[in-house]
Amino acid sequence: MILSFGEIPQEHDIVNIAYAFAQQKQKTWFNGELPIDPVMRVVSMLEQQAEQLKADGVKNITIRILEGVDTDGDKVVNVWGMGTIVKLK
Repeated sequence: MILSFGEIPQEHDIVNIAYAFAQQKQKTWFNGELPIDPVMRVVSMLEQQAEQLKADGVKNITIRILEGVDTDGDKVVNVWGMGTIVKLK
């Protein structure tokens, strides 16, 4: 599986564009869950989408992290991810 935050040198076809989202309450950081965990979940979701499409990987992965408040009024970290699913030629 190819995971790239930029272009890949191999010849490839674009299969699809993938999106993913994860949210984590900031208070869970004190319970052992680090802020990197939602980022890793988003990357994993992009990878799973590539696997479902029987593609070779995801290129041009973009991750955006925004702080916010959920419906309960708790502070959260929202992680949005996007990538281009590719199949090698």
